[in-house]
Amino acid sequence: MFFIIRSLLTRPYLFIVLCIAFVFLNIIIYLSKESVHPQTSSNDVYPLLGSTKALYPPGDMGGAVILNKSNPSIAQAIRASMKRYGLNEYASDLVSMHRRLPIFPDPWCQRVAAHFLPNLPPTSIVVVFYNEAWSVLVRTVHSILDHSPPHLLQEIILVDDYSSFPHLKTQLKDYFEAYPKVRIIRAAMRMGLIKARVLGAKMATSEVLTFLDAHVECAEGWLEPLLDQVARNETTVALPTIDKIDPLDLGVSTNISLLLAGAFEWDLNFGWCERKQLHKRYAHPLEPFDTPAMAGGLFTIRRSFFERLGWYDEGFDIYGMENIELSFKTWMCGGQLLTVPCSRVGHIQKEGHPYIQNFKRDVQLYNSIRLAEVWMDEYKRIVFDVNGVPYFSEELFGSVETRQRFRQHAGCKPFRYYLETVFPELTIPNVFGQFRGKVKNVALGHDHCLTVVDTAKGSPHMAPCNEADSGQFWTHSYYSDINSYKMCLDFTGTRLRSIVCHRRRGNQGWMYVVETKQIWNMGHGSCLAVSTHANGSSLVMQKCNENSKQQQWLVTFIDYSDLF
Repeated sequence: MFFIIRSLLTRPYLFIVLCIAFVFLNIIIYLSKESVHPQTSSNDVYPLLGSTKALYPPGDMGGAVILNKSNPSIAQAIRASMKRYGLNEYASDLVSMHRRLPIFPDPWCQRVAAHFLPNLPPTSIVVVFYNEAWSVLVRTVHSILDHSPPHLLQEIILVDDYSSFPHLKTQLKDYFEAYPKVRIIRAAMRMGLIKARVLGAKMATSEVLTFLDAHVECAEGWLEPLLDQVARNETTVALPTIDKIDPLDLGVSTNISLLLAGAFEWDLNFGWCERKQLHKRYAHPLEPFDTPAMAGGLFTIRRSFFERLGWYDEGFDIYGMENIELSFKTWMCGGQLLTVPCSRVGHIQKEGHPYIQNFKRDVQLYNSIRLAEVWMDEYKRIVFDVNGVPYFSEELFGSVETRQRFRQHAGCKPFRYYLETVFPELTIPNVFGQFRGKVKNVALGHDHCLTVVDTAKGSPHMAPCNEADSGQFWTHSYYSDINSYKMCLDFTGTRLRSIVCHRRRGNQGWMYVVETKQIWNMGHGSCLAVSTHANGSSLVMQKCNENSKQQQWLVTFIDYSDLF
């Protein structure tokens, strides 16, 4: 013992090493005790690193929760929660409500943070939820509280869009009573995400509003970069960089999010594109950059600017297209949409859309047609064509008169400005052989048209042409489908039918051969034809024969040349 003490006194660095080792050992012991879910055997939760079990808590530092899916009860629990919530609640329940996320103290971001404006404005954070999983929602709130400077967090407004799950009623209220900055607002009826967000925004007490989805986790330092951008320019809408949280294992992926920008195609569905595809270049990859479109759930905006933009179109149904609408309005009405790479927020992209799964109407179609009619001027034709819609109908899509009047009074720029200045990469899809309108067969003459009686259930057939029959309007767009109100001709190999368009070609992929007038199915290599018989005619698929009049179709071609 004497020699050990003397060695420590003569070599103080040994003493420091031993102290560090002692502290590290105690941390490992503590974490190993905390890592196993009380309802889960340690054999069912595998470690994140190596083969030593329970080295870290499940999901720690954004790691994946690796479960023993060969356990029947676990596998069943996962299936049930994926169906109910669109994510793995079983894995989520194993993850700490205060879990640590990967930290990226990039020197560039640290230097920028030193020059944030003094006295940044506080923000009200609005989170809309509907039948959300308990641990996911509560972790969202704790990540905000844990990683936001208290003086910049005015309040968290949880807007309950008429949830039906019991744990989101009294249990949620009781849980957050100890947190004075958390307010819960209950909708008296189902409003939908869009109207519920507006409700929360109007109830907020701060001039700066931040919107987050109910299934996110905020990283350290996420808030200040957003507030700095909005404080510098009152018409800036600031977006965090969105890191993916896997809905199955809750693992956080951070490796590609900085390389992406928000965009969309002509069906107006949001998607990501590589930043290098955009025309504008920046001095540093972490510099805030112009973004054509936002994902929609995560952004910071001044209340006064949001109000000036007319909030959202509250004629929209439930969910969808509000993000593209706000993107258009921001750029066309004097603002700018910036993605801020130094702000990082993890987001669970759920499988499917539990928010709208029981809603009968196609809300994406409904909302996209309203959006195009109000904001896209002559380019709305393209959106109508890719959705198989001949023209805007107030009977089908509701009145947009107030939205058009708002746009006029706000003095917003034309959509051509948006295409030329903000998103020139979105090219006009002028594809050879595209058509719209009635589809007639040469063998039957001009008085019979391709028809579907009920686009949701009916089988396509030939019927006498009728100008008033919406089931006789078809478009063949650059997606290669043949489409009537977003229901597409689909050939399984044995059956021709009309089902919901999936945009993946295959059974729904068709090509109009201009030279021979044939309609060729890409998936099976056969041609659409009519078969005549004593009782009339029927649609069939045949081996292609360019000399057969039964396989020849008369169409009206689409021409977008005036849009260039």
